[in-house]
Amino acid sequence: MMKSGNLLSYLLLLVTLFFNAGCTQQNYRVDGATGVDNRNSAEKERVLLKTRNYESLITLNRESLQKKEDPEVRFRLSEYYYLVGNFNSSLHYLTPLLKNRPPVKVYLLQSKNLVAQKNYDSALKFVNMAIEREPNNAEGLNLRGIVLAEKGELKSALKAFEQARNAFYPEEKILNNMALVHIAERRYTQAIQLLLPLYLRGYRDNHMTHNLIFALVKSGDLRYAKEMIKRENLTHYPDTLVSSLFEIESNLASI
Repeated sequence: MMKSGNLLSYLLLLVTLFFNAGCTQQNYRVDGATGVDNRNSAEKERVLLKTRNYESLITLNRESLQKKEDPEVRFRLSEYYYLVGNFNSSLHYLTPLLKNRPPVKVYLLQSKNLVAQKNYDSALKFVNMAIEREPNNAEGLNLRGIVLAEKGELKSALKAFEQARNAFYPEEKILNNMALVHIAERRYTQAIQLLLPLYLRGYRDNHMTHNLIFALVKSGDLRYAKEMIKRENLTHYPDTLVSSLFEIESNLASI
């Protein structure tokens, strides 16, 4: 019998849990100042956010923080560092905010950075601190599910995802995460039952589509899997892709 951790490691190479749980995209920047300079800065940040120019947003917020300490500016700076994948810098600028009972979003960003660094035990500690403060925080519950899945605790992960769903975390994202747990435990039919209705009603996301095709192949519905591969123009060689998935399955059986 394959260990769940080994299968999960494979799945994380093939597909990715929805981890965009949550960096808040703010429209305007307000640091308590008034006047033309602040309005200009707010407008500049709005434009940079719209274009997702995170490097420039980092520069803008670093300059602002150099002039005056502000918890919101510090948090945004940490958030932008996280978004560009500079997790060490994100943790560095976030650390001072952890000292005095910070908002829940600080615990969540800390946890996401730690997940990115594969420090799952510490990540779970911080996400649990967030949920202790706000038991129905949908983002936190989803994040806890992700951390538990990374640790191979799939039953607990599924429970956390179900709690996030009940707390109205975005339906498409949470169903994808729940489906991944079912895939990891080879419950392909259950995964299809979650993902196929999303696909049929027109929802399109690369993660979800790939997961659905994977589950279809593993469940033996090769015809529909090939139809989807052709419809989504994933490859010119759908038969080869399906065969490759079967080869992967064969390799997994020997782990």
